[in-house]
Amino acid sequence: MQIGFSKKISENLFDDILDQIVDNLIKYKKLKITNFGTFIIKIKKSRPGFNFKTKEKKIISERSVVLFKPSKEFKNFINNNE
Repeated sequence: MQIGFSKKISENLFDDILDQIVDNLIKYKKLKITNFGTFIIKIKKSRPGFNFKTKEKKIISERSVVLFKPSKEFKNFINNNE
């Protein structure tokens, strides 16, 4: 798809948008983009794990993960059910 910007401008614009998404997620732990979806940071607790190759048991440490829930409008667009 062509939007009329050079590759360099498009890359900078995309990087700026991603930076804003990351900054807002870090600050507020949640970001809703209307008609697209919601990003949420969730903390997963530590849990026991297992390495199948080495047969070694390990504890998987607590960590933050980003979850994405698409909006109904976005799901309909993807599935062509407008």
